[in-house]
Amino acid sequence: MTYECIGKKTGTPFYIEQLGLNVYSFEELLYFLKGNAYILDDSVINEVLFDFIGKELELPDLHAQLKELYRKNKGLSDYVCTILAYGHYVNEEELENIRRIIEGNTDVKPFIRRKARGDFFFQNKNHVAAAEEYRAAISECDGSDRRLISVYHNLGMIYAGSYLFRESSAYFRKEWELSEDRDALKRYLKVLKIGVSKSEFEEEVLKTDPDPEVFEMAKEEIEKAETEAGNEVSALMDLQYQDRVGFIRKAEEMILELKNEYRVTV
Repeated sequence: MTYECIGKKTGTPFYIEQLGLNVYSFEELLYFLKGNAYILDDSVINEVLFDFIGKELELPDLHAQLKELYRKNKGLSDYVCTILAYGHYVNEEELENIRRIIEGNTDVKPFIRRKARGDFFFQNKNHVAAAEEYRAAISECDGSDRRLISVYHNLGMIYAGSYLFRESSAYFRKEWELSEDRDALKRYLKVLKIGVSKSEFEEEVLKTDPDPEVFEMAKEEIEKAETEAGNEVSALMDLQYQDRVGFIRKAEEMILELKNEYRVTV
């Protein structure tokens, strides 16, 4: 399917401060609204955006429609659906689904919104903002919620990427405990091996008490991970004092390997 370009592409973008995102065209705005219904609020959809649509994108008809909705004190979903319908960017079913999302259950919404914001920031490599949103999302739901698996994984990746391996291992452990996934267990052990002393590592492994069936499934992976981690970390620690640039490069390679091992589907 193709879409007709509408309006002008401006050199003065609309800046979405909470997301650190610039929007230069109506098509970019449509794409953003369709894909991020969970994170929309009055900080994004407001009179400033309406004026941007009218003046910078040169869409006076749409601007007038939005201002009329504002005059009638309509809600967020009305603004978003009016913009999407004007661009013919979604079909009726998709439009109603987006409306339902925006008008969704307020008891569930805080977690969904926080996680969606975190995912958006993580995908756009704004890891400081992603970590903040993910930590807030964790506080908004029960610790047994399996939607947290990807949250814990991404937090583990964020901290590993900052070479904070002890903190990273704590989140990878939570990922493993919730998912009971062998790859998650391997990630946890490898990062733990990097982040703590040998005695702490051995003590922590002794305290690790997974379900017997899960442990049997993961036993081979644990032994393999310990061997791999030991060899990798030994080489990494030698580089730390001999070749700082090489140390950082090797650490980044290990982080990339951890990322590539991630196979959990949420």
